[in-house]
Amino acid sequence: MPTACMEVMVTVMETNTQQTVKALNVITLLNAAVKNVRLYPPESASVVNALDRLNHSIADFLADEQRLVFAESEKALLIDNKPLRQADHEKPHVMSMLNLLMGFGLKSISFERGVSRQELADFLDFFSRMPESIKNEGGLAGLMAERNITRITLDQKVYVAVSKDHQIAATLDITDDEVVRFIMQALPEMDPASEQFQEMAGNPETLVRAFDATMSRIMAQKGMLSDLELTESLADMLSLLDRTAGGLDDENQSSLAQHVGRALAGAVPEIAEHLTAQNMAHLLGGFLIQFLMAELAQGAADGADAPGGGPGGAAGEEERKAKLMEVAGKFSLHLQSEKMLLDEGLMSALPEIISQLIAYKEQEAIETLLERLAANLTSEKEEVRLSAARGLADIIENLPPEQKRATVQKLSDRLIGWLGNENVFSPDYKRICQILKGEADELIAQKSFTQALMYLDAFRTIASSADDKPDEMKDTALEIIRQLVIPENIAALQSEMDPADREKQDEAGRVFAALGHDAVVYLLERLRTSPDSGERVRAMHLITYARQDALPLIDGLITRDAPWFYLRNLAYLLGQIGDEQNADSMAWLLSSSNQKLRFEALKSIHKIGGEQRGRILLTALSEADDEFKSAIVEVLGQSRSAEAVPVLVDLLRERPLIASAARTLLEEKICLALGSIGNPDAIGPLAEVAETKSFLRLRAYPDRVKASAARSLVILREKVATSGKPPERS
Repeated sequence: MPTACMEVMVTVMETNTQQTVKALNVITLLNAAVKNVRLYPPESASVVNALDRLNHSIADFLADEQRLVFAESEKALLIDNKPLRQADHEKPHVMSMLNLLMGFGLKSISFERGVSRQELADFLDFFSRMPESIKNEGGLAGLMAERNITRITLDQKVYVAVSKDHQIAATLDITDDEVVRFIMQALPEMDPASEQFQEMAGNPETLVRAFDATMSRIMAQKGMLSDLELTESLADMLSLLDRTAGGLDDENQSSLAQHVGRALAGAVPEIAEHLTAQNMAHLLGGFLIQFLMAELAQGAADGADAPGGGPGGAAGEEERKAKLMEVAGKFSLHLQSEKMLLDEGLMSALPEIISQLIAYKEQEAIETLLERLAANLTSEKEEVRLSAARGLADIIENLPPEQKRATVQKLSDRLIGWLGNENVFSPDYKRICQILKGEADELIAQKSFTQALMYLDAFRTIASSADDKPDEMKDTALEIIRQLVIPENIAALQSEMDPADREKQDEAGRVFAALGHDAVVYLLERLRTSPDSGERVRAMHLITYARQDALPLIDGLITRDAPWFYLRNLAYLLGQIGDEQNADSMAWLLSSSNQKLRFEALKSIHKIGGEQRGRILLTALSEADDEFKSAIVEVLGQSRSAEAVPVLVDLLRERPLIASAARTLLEEKICLALGSIGNPDAIGPLAEVAETKSFLRLRAYPDRVKASAARSLVILREKVATSGKPPERS
């Protein structure tokens, strides 16, 4: 774009005024507040303190001004209609502010004197959300109007009145032969011995004027020179310009390169593309290649908005495609350059290039660009890694759904590896997490559980890491897992709880276990409230896979006020996944008035009670009726509980005058249990039962009991004979 046609010209302020310093402080605090609002609840100390500091900082600035305006112009940040120094532009908080403005598509935000703390709080609530979410809710302006935010306004016109010659405003303290040669070549009418020439030679603005003059002279010969000759002339001119500008600092070289790149791409785009293939990486500190490629990329995108449309028909279409492919190729090569990764203007062109490549279905070119960009995630330099992550997030978020899924799947290893290895938290870290969370969501919905587990395991590893990862990373990973615990996902997992397909059931179970605490809480509640017995059974099967997360929750839910059917299911679950430490939680259930609950607890204690079984069951035995005593005695026998022998012997001898059927069954179970336990001390008492004679049919044991005692005696006497140890007298 010609300099004279630019609506907003950017200049660099030599020094920061006191108000500029205050405004920069507001930017820092605004970024911090946005970050805290995203991570913590509104009532948390982090959010309250961040809001208070921001409110105080804005009030301090507005004490001397009517308003504070942050504006975006030509991808640069303006404060109160004034551009910042390049050094300030490179500060992370300034770049973040610029990204926020551009992310919401805003040209400016104004804070008016009198803005209230509540208006700031409401504004931060909106400004901290994803732009796409705000757009779906009606847009930022509409939401602010609904909250009656009147002293924060958006998109007011911003004009910066500066001279067209002030794109570079600094002094250049060099007057070597290269400067003289270049200026004389461009402005031969000037006398190199004059004071005017000396002043101009010391000012980088002169290089802009000299370049423009030389460029105009070369372009005037365009019709008379071949493309090769024109390319060589431009290359010679750029080489001389580079040597002339060798003393400029990065700030001025970057500004000069931006001007040159825009001029070349606008005047001779085809030749400019050829120039990028030459050895230009070093020119103007490496900035020229970046700005030139950015301008070419934008031109390619503008010319390829609608494949098949526009003038030129098929031939024009092929030309546009060829141009796009050439630019994409250059970008692909230079994605290995750190300077390119660190140039925000250049990186911002990538999503549009990818978009146009998608329109032309150039999948191979897309994959090459993305792979080379993703390779930078392993860079040793923090700023390079973060730039690569930001670029990938910008691209992936704007892809069509199917293209997005395919891209995430291809890059999954690199993205997961970066999440696990990165130790610097950033908004883009959170964006990549959300992208991978979306893929995990899709995979669970499609019941591709093994693939989904790859993402879930990565998030769990980050959330539970004990290393020096920032808490924001751990909190983000934990929040991602929580976001995956939704009814649709749990239902998909429950649907696979079919014992006939154990492999699929195990896959679903592992995913459920990876979802952790919140998933178990959700299913335990469904277990209590669902009227569908089939759903309850599937829920219990699924919960068993989350043993470590489930056990403490189940223990805490076994309370006396819970309904019996819920307690029965909880007792079953403990029997499946608990251990002897959990057996005590169920001990009191053995005295429940509900028979089904008592028996379920008994089965589970039998399974997991370990060394605690005897103590727990003997305590319950004394309070149980004869029917339940029989069940307890049978479990004591199966458990071979030696400590139960004297209690069972006493119970066997304490017969009522008239034995009920339940009592007879109990005596039979006691005799069999003593045989199962295998303690020789029971031989005497069992012999008494087996050999007892009735007197007027009183006190005699029924034949069934005597037969059980006799069977157990055979077992015990064989054991004694084998061991050689005589039984103790009872």
